[in-house]
Amino acid sequence: MRERFITGSVDMNAARLGDSDLAKILRGVAVIVAAALMILPAYLNYEIWKTGFNPVVSMAISLQLFAIGIVIFILAVGRDRLAPKSQPQ
Repeated sequence: MRERFITGSVDMNAARLGDSDLAKILRGVAVIVAAALMILPAYLNYEIWKTGFNPVVSMAISLQLFAIGIVIFILAVGRDRLAPKSQPQ
């Protein structure tokens, strides 16, 4: 059983830590960065290819950026929100 920490007039609870305004702002920034990393690799692949890189190298860079974007998105949103909802029968 978790105990609550009371420090003067501030009551710190583990449930309130994820609901703070700073956490919401950071989560929003993480989602925006993840979206950019999922969308920009297509353009970056085109630009990198024009500069003379090997097509395999430019595709590898694009796929890595896309994968990093997916991981950041899952971390920011949370696995619970992405899980399918069970439907009552």
